[in-house]
Amino acid sequence: MNPPVGTVTFLFSDIEGSTRLWERHPEAMRVALRRHDEILRESIAANDGYVFKTIGDAFCVAFDRAGDAVNTAAQAQSALHQEPWAETGPLRVRMALHAGSAEFRDNDYFGNSLNRVARMLAAAHGGQVLLSLPVEELVRDHLHPGVMLRDLGERRLRDLTRPEHLFQLALPGLPAEFPPLRTLEITPNNLPTLLNTFVGRERDRSEVKRLLGETRLLTLTGTGGTGKTRLSIQVAEEILGDYPDGVWLVELATISEPERIVELAAGTVGLREEPGESPRQALIRFLCGRRILLILDNCEHVLNACADLVADILRGCSTIKILATSRASLGIAGERTWAVPPLGIIDPARDLFQVPDLAATISQYEAVRLFIDRAAAVKPGFEITRQNAAAIAQICWRLDGIPLAIELAAARARVLTPEQIATRLDDRFRLLTGGGRSVLPHQQTLRTLIDWSYDLLSESERVLFRRLGVFGGGRTIDAIEAICTGDGVDAYDALDLLQLLVDKSLLSVETDANDETRYTMIESVWQYSRERLEASGEFPALRDRHLDYFLAFAETARPKLEGPETALWLERINADLFNFRLAANWAAESPDRVQKGLRMIGCLTRFAEIRGNFEEARAAFDMLLTAPGAEAPTDARADALVGAGRIAWCRDNSTEANEYYGQAVTLLENLGRTRDAALQFAFLGFVRRNLGQTEGIDAHFQRAVEAGHELRDVTLTAVGLSGLASCAADRGDYKESRRLREESLAIYRSVGDQWVCGYLLWGIARTCVADGDAAAARAALNEWTATARRLGNRWVTPFLLHIFGEALLLEDEPALAARVLGAAEAGREALGIMLDSTDLPAWEATLDRLKAAIDPVERLREWNLGRQLGVWEAIDLAAHAAHPEGVTAFAA
Repeated sequence: MNPPVGTVTFLFSDIEGSTRLWERHPEAMRVALRRHDEILRESIAANDGYVFKTIGDAFCVAFDRAGDAVNTAAQAQSALHQEPWAETGPLRVRMALHAGSAEFRDNDYFGNSLNRVARMLAAAHGGQVLLSLPVEELVRDHLHPGVMLRDLGERRLRDLTRPEHLFQLALPGLPAEFPPLRTLEITPNNLPTLLNTFVGRERDRSEVKRLLGETRLLTLTGTGGTGKTRLSIQVAEEILGDYPDGVWLVELATISEPERIVELAAGTVGLREEPGESPRQALIRFLCGRRILLILDNCEHVLNACADLVADILRGCSTIKILATSRASLGIAGERTWAVPPLGIIDPARDLFQVPDLAATISQYEAVRLFIDRAAAVKPGFEITRQNAAAIAQICWRLDGIPLAIELAAARARVLTPEQIATRLDDRFRLLTGGGRSVLPHQQTLRTLIDWSYDLLSESERVLFRRLGVFGGGRTIDAIEAICTGDGVDAYDALDLLQLLVDKSLLSVETDANDETRYTMIESVWQYSRERLEASGEFPALRDRHLDYFLAFAETARPKLEGPETALWLERINADLFNFRLAANWAAESPDRVQKGLRMIGCLTRFAEIRGNFEEARAAFDMLLTAPGAEAPTDARADALVGAGRIAWCRDNSTEANEYYGQAVTLLENLGRTRDAALQFAFLGFVRRNLGQTEGIDAHFQRAVEAGHELRDVTLTAVGLSGLASCAADRGDYKESRRLREESLAIYRSVGDQWVCGYLLWGIARTCVADGDAAAARAALNEWTATARRLGNRWVTPFLLHIFGEALLLEDEPALAARVLGAAEAGREALGIMLDSTDLPAWEATLDRLKAAIDPVERLREWNLGRQLGVWEAIDLAAHAAHPEGVTAFAA
């Protein structure tokens, strides 16, 4: 090929430590170098590169297009990383890319561009790929998925007068953390040499640098342990070249006298006072006219003195920039604040639903990467595996992605497994100690770190802070005012006090799914506040008020969950799920409170059915129904028995459901609740039908229809019609079954009960499949799918996929049916669903029809492809499959 001309992108590479490898393994190195050359040449040829020089193990390559050069580097590094190197060990190849003009003559290139790329290569480390700004600008919008560019800032390179803005190519599955670049920095500074790697926060670093470019005072805020100091130092390292007169770190955590701030700052920058000048005057005189970045670290305990000094500096020195870290803002004119977020984490209870490769998935999260890095530092060879991945995810989530807490936990990996660490987190203040001798005293344990913040609060702030510990997961202003005010906290002051706690990074403000403001604490701070509340003597009274508040909440929500506002109230309850758990536990501890707990949990049955974890719901019902005082024959007990029966039915435990529903019907009749007894007697009929009791089942549903007519209660009538429809299907009368269900559906549509409408659509779809009407089945499924998705339900998804698979078989789409049914199987496994005696025969019959319709090899291939899909992805695939009728909605 012809050599590129004009603006050329150059790629230089060599092997780090090759001389040592030749000395130690000469024969193996010959073989390894030959393979190295093959890998590079294959990647270069695949991307139209022009090799114009090789020197030993070094390659010099030219490209017409910057994207081709980046692809070459990515492909080569991936291949080198995957290669099973023998005696030499992995070859660590460093690469540098720069675009610019150059002269081509005598089969070689000449010019400043060559000098620059050579110096870039000298600054890199083995395995690292550096790009100059011209290359980054050419490729930033054309990177392949997963490929990232890490901004390393401007760097001064040896023998070059102009600094170069460098970027690092970050590739999926390859090392991304390297020692500092080998650049020649001439900026005076006192930044510490850090003993471990800085993990992640690429976006945060870019944002802090952007903000610092726009303001003269930037304050990084956040609760203790979020990594404010470490982030500020890392950013300062990356922008040293912007401040030729120095970057100076003033560590304030070790002083307690505000008047010493000026003295400490002056000593840090090397200032000598002149006679007749005050220290403050001398410092401002020294700073004026200089391009300096001053980092004031840990300002919160001397906040007013810091604010006064910074204001004076900014007024008198136009060239100075200040980066502060504090748990509260300085509160002066011109200040920009930026809250340092926790590291990215994954919620094991919510986000690990059907994750094919858990270890690979969670390794993408910064918090997990930090844990692995620090654990490997204390226990060489530590790595994430399929066995410990869930425990590591749990650790990082329970510690809220707080870097200090994660580092302290990872330090325990020397003697504990991740599973053991995870089980000990309830006693985190005892577990999470240490941090090394170089760590500041207030950062050596998690408790002293939070003590540091607590000691800086006013008395009224402390009272409200500890009372907030009565909540779990979050709290609204209405709940706070109802539960936490009085006896030292005026309701009118609550909002102001909350804002002060937010300003001091002990609370965070979030917006839930309904755009309602919630005040949250990281779990470690919550546990601390709860301990303070217990020690105060206020705990029992606050928990009583908490129980009363959430009981009233549940009773308000109950009718809303059965009407058109279902989705809204599901989100409201979900936002306070931890609070309902705490309230239920408190209620179960005393006979005086247990009836309130039964009332509350009975009201939450529909929520648990749609959203809740069935095992957790079962445990909660069992806890309250067996607690002292729960045996009294009250309305609350009757409703809780109904709820326990409903959850048992959802869990496919028909025997347990039969017992609970039987008790509930008897108690309701004894209490004179005729309408409710008839309704639950109908549900008892569904349960006994699942148990195979066909004789007399019609009577359960006929009684509901008759009671509905007598009491003019359409819900009773609709339930009875639905039950009679099931009986008709059992007789093989699918047309009658469909007619009855459609009549029931029309009633439930009229009252707006979306969830029960979904159940009826489910039954209609099954009836239509049995009757050979794929189009009508698909229409019902599409509407039920939309409802389930809108209400946030997951457990119905494998069952939806099963019926979609049946419809696809009717439509002569066996390959797609196999894929969808494979996804259904994987979805059931992920959710822990076991098919009961009613559903298992239907599943097996579907598989028999599938086997008869498709070649075994193709069936297995499609089945395995389906198992790799997420359930919603599979549902979307099935719902949008081509079918002649094109029906997408069901009309009763």
